[in-house]
Amino acid sequence: MQVLAVRPESDVERALQTPVREQLQAEADRAVYERRAVAVERERTISENEMASQIELATRRENLVAQEGANARRQAEEKAAAGLIEAQASAERKGINASAEANQIRLVGEAAAAREAATMEVYSGMEQATLLALALRDAAGSLPNIGNLTITPDLLSGALAGLFREPAGGTVQAAAARVAAGITGSAGK
Repeated sequence: MQVLAVRPESDVERALQTPVREQLQAEADRAVYERRAVAVERERTISENEMASQIELATRRENLVAQEGANARRQAEEKAAAGLIEAQASAERKGINASAEANQIRLVGEAAAAREAATMEVYSGMEQATLLALALRDAAGSLPNIGNLTITPDLLSGALAGLFREPAGGTVQAAAARVAAGITGSAGK
């Protein structure tokens, strides 16, 4: 007789397989648990890395904001300093221009006063008739242009009679010539 297989009854067979199944199930559960633990550990590491990255980014952002603020302050200070220098230079230029203008006005005034003083000194030694002739010539220079002028002998003889008094330093003819030159020169103006 040959025995090909010995098999227990199905209940006994199941009872014999139960500890092996439970052990296999326990090993499978432990493997799942270990995989979950590794996955949770990896998730925690990833979260910690993300948090560390966010903290690093926040720190860098804070440093960047502080640096930008410092740069803006420095730029504003430099702009204000440049504006102050420009204002000082402008004020200095205006002061130099004002001083030069005042000096020029003073020099022109001194020259005009010196010319006037020299003119008055020349006039102080002149005869009254000569001064009157000069005054008439200056007055004729400021009159509008006269096209024709008619002088009657009555008008001329009366005006010349008062002018041709004997001057102290010259003859009547010389005074008449000076007056005639003054009137003739200005009548054509």
